[in-house]
Amino acid sequence: MRLRCVLAALALALSSVPTLAEDAKPKRIVSLNLCTDILLVDLVTPERIRALSINAADPLISPVSERGKAFRRVHANAEEVLALDPDLVVNAEYTSPATVALLKRVGRRVVEIPMATDIAGIRRAIVQMAGVIGDRAKGEAAVATFDARLSRLIAASTNDKPSPTALIYQINGIASGVGLLEDEALRLAGFRNLAPELGADRGGRVALEAIIMTPPDLLALAGPSDEYRTVIAETLAHPAIAVTMKHRSTIVLPWRQWICGSPYIADAIETLVEARQRMGAGKPRS
Repeated sequence: MRLRCVLAALALALSSVPTLAEDAKPKRIVSLNLCTDILLVDLVTPERIRALSINAADPLISPVSERGKAFRRVHANAEEVLALDPDLVVNAEYTSPATVALLKRVGRRVVEIPMATDIAGIRRAIVQMAGVIGDRAKGEAAVATFDARLSRLIAASTNDKPSPTALIYQINGIASGVGLLEDEALRLAGFRNLAPELGADRGGRVALEAIIMTPPDLLALAGPSDEYRTVIAETLAHPAIAVTMKHRSTIVLPWRQWICGSPYIADAIETLVEARQRMGAGKPRS
């Protein structure tokens, strides 16, 4: 019933998006942000994309990195973008405001897509992107596919037992708190986010000592520590973490799956659901 209501609301939203004639659809699209890169490559045929952001092909943060390699990649630089003569520039909200202001000043069409911080926001972002590129049907299909997968995962996560605790732990000791997309992913997978109980500072950083004293039932690392060539990633491989989690479950939840609000959050939810199932069955930790 909930899914039918969501799809009905989506149909109403899409019905208000003007349909562009085929010859009016933008054919030289440039994306300035990874989050719009992801939506764009899933909704638009390659020949209509003139360039993606510089991050599109980075496998650490881009879920479309392999496809991203096929496109020219640009920095959010007005001169670089204008040289491509785009008929549409898509960008995440609040990103590169000076570049966006200049592009608008010289008459280029720039559409800023709000960055999704929850599942509902992902649906809205898909709908908006589908509208501006003139492919409403693809937007409908993408949301329907996304929602169908979520429904299957939520059904698989159902468990009468009390929800185990979980913590998504990032580089620099940051833990994903409440009100974020990752927090919703934990809940949908059947976990209770432990971050609010660990005394995070304003930047979201949690003291290592807090995790050692109150370890989560599941620790989800934002990637193997050797993926990040920086000292701020050392917290992911700290010996104290390894010892503390020796008899608890630990998984890797790749940053690329949830750094942006996109349908790829379903990959993260699936990984969490599988971990929840293993824990419920009493199987060894991964």
